[in-house]
Amino acid sequence: MGGLFEYWADDLINNFTEIDNQNGSIINIVAFSSSPINKSGIFATIIFETIEEGITSINISDAIISDENGNATEIEIFNGSVAVDVTPPDITLIDYPSATIDYRDVYFEWTATDDVSSTKNITFSYMLEGYDADWSAWGYTKQKSYYSLNAGDYTFRIKAMDDAGNIGWLNYSFSIVDNTPPVISNINANPDVQQINEYVNISCTVTDDFGVAEVKVNITYPDATFHEFIMQHNSKYYFNQAYSLAGVYNFSIYARDVNGNEAISATYQFEIIEGDFIPPVIEDVAASPVIQDVGKNVTVSASVTDNVAVEDVRINITYPDGSYENFSIFQNKTDSIFYCIKSYNMTGTYEFYIYAIDTSGNSNISDIYSFEIEDLSPPAIEDVEANPSLQNIGDLVNISCNVTDNVAVEDVRINITYPDGSYENFSIFQNKTDSVYYCSKSYNLIGTYEFYIYAIDTSGNANVSNVYQFEIEDLSPPHVEIVFPVGGEVVGGEVLIKWEATDNGEITGITIKYSPNNGLTWHRIVRNTENDGEYLWNTTGLEDGNEYLIQISAVDEAGNMGKDISAKFTVDNSKPSLAIEKPHPGKLYIFDREVLPILGQKAIVIGKITIVAQATDELAGIAKVEFYMDGEYKAEDTTTPYEWTWEEKAFGTHTIKVIAYDNAGNKKSEEVEIFVINPL
Repeated sequence: MGGLFEYWADDLINNFTEIDNQNGSIINIVAFSSSPINKSGIFATIIFETIEEGITSINISDAIISDENGNATEIEIFNGSVAVDVTPPDITLIDYPSATIDYRDVYFEWTATDDVSSTKNITFSYMLEGYDADWSAWGYTKQKSYYSLNAGDYTFRIKAMDDAGNIGWLNYSFSIVDNTPPVISNINANPDVQQINEYVNISCTVTDDFGVAEVKVNITYPDATFHEFIMQHNSKYYFNQAYSLAGVYNFSIYARDVNGNEAISATYQFEIIEGDFIPPVIEDVAASPVIQDVGKNVTVSASVTDNVAVEDVRINITYPDGSYENFSIFQNKTDSIFYCIKSYNMTGTYEFYIYAIDTSGNSNISDIYSFEIEDLSPPAIEDVEANPSLQNIGDLVNISCNVTDNVAVEDVRINITYPDGSYENFSIFQNKTDSVYYCSKSYNLIGTYEFYIYAIDTSGNANVSNVYQFEIEDLSPPHVEIVFPVGGEVVGGEVLIKWEATDNGEITGITIKYSPNNGLTWHRIVRNTENDGEYLWNTTGLEDGNEYLIQISAVDEAGNMGKDISAKFTVDNSKPSLAIEKPHPGKLYIFDREVLPILGQKAIVIGKITIVAQATDELAGIAKVEFYMDGEYKAEDTTTPYEWTWEEKAFGTHTIKVIAYDNAGNKKSEEVEIFVINPL
């Protein structure tokens, strides 16, 4: 039971729960507890055993849960079924070898079906008895190949397992037999005519599907004696030996495979003679490489041997244009290898043969061989550079490279990718000095430029360089020119500084500084002001001096700075000195001439009077002196002595006012009252 309730009715009343094994039913499964149950759990666990294959249904009915007052709670019931499978899968071989075969590679393919499980869910394990040491891992593989099996008896075993774990078996036995003797071919005695005490090499090829166990050569000498020798094996089977008896030698080859099958060849001959009648042997004639580039070396070589001695080895070469040359290569040798190393500049097919003669006058000529000379090399691209690699916008960048070819260059092109991703590709073939090709060009887009060189020769061989870069930046500082003050001026108060600043880009700010001591120290007037060409500078409060400088600097978007410094100018914020020397209070003037002193604070003037002012300014100098009478402007004087003659008709007290201006715009005024009698 599930352990969720305290009591089961069947524990209190015998056989309260009725179990019918014949019909497969359980009635009155009842449990209860003395206290409320506030948890989830398993009510009851029913274990049953199937008695046959098929589908068993689980049907629960009349399930009730009630409280202590008998109030029932509605229950949702989910019934189901259980499938029962006790039958293993049935295995079928689809592809397999015959029961007896004479070959070594076998292939198996199989499948399996099951009454319950899907075919795709069936897993397999297999082994080949007589070859595999153990069963394969379970998996879905349905085919297996075995290669190079030895002769013998084998059993291929398969296990198949369905979803229920039922396992089916299948065994298939077969035998591999070897009744075929080895195959003997390519039998040769080299040379087939040889001198006494010189070597003859007997060789042959022996093959067998299951493997060769032994190869022998049987030789019957000219004196009718029989000799048997084991043949060595490399790429072929061979037996190499010298013979001291002149005459004809008969020989045959015997071979046995690993399974005891035997074969013997037909009878062959070679002859051993006295005297040197044998020409040199020319072997392994080769040209390396057989296809070579123009101007590069080709090695022609040959192995030349003789039973006595080689006298000379020559090579005859016919050129593609039909001309030829014949020359000795006897001095160029390593052991028995004679060679010629030479370069060729004519494209096409070269034919050659080797001629050899021994010290007895016997000669031999090889077959005709050939090699090709072609233009295989693309142009060489070297010394690629952009100069300068960092250039100012709008200025020239020179891209150059050295391009050479073993025959001739057909075209040289440059591919440039701009900072915005656009590109252009154009020929620079016409722009060259010797083998140096170049492109001199200006660029107006700021950023990184990537480029490579492409070259092609007259044979169509092409080459591409690595990718290189150069930078275009704004390296030019703005041009700044101070318009005012440029030097020599005398200024004071509010000064309108003027300038002109230009740049190939945009100027982001203007900074203005002044120096009161000819550049020894600098003080900022304004920073990053607009480039509108004017700035009003208030010099009030600055010390007077004549060693003032103005510095104006402009910064563009790239951070380049340009500046201009004025010559020395004067700042004067002090008023000039001014005194009215004539008429002077307490004096009598008659017709512009001082007569005598008088009592009082005023001057008395009879007739006209010349007003004289003393004005000075040591730093800036006097620009002008103005004369006023009773507040009305009358005249001005710009040169010393500063004076004006008043000769208007007048009577009574009047006020003379004099204003002096220096060249910095500073001014000072003085007044004096006079009593005038001028009837004229």
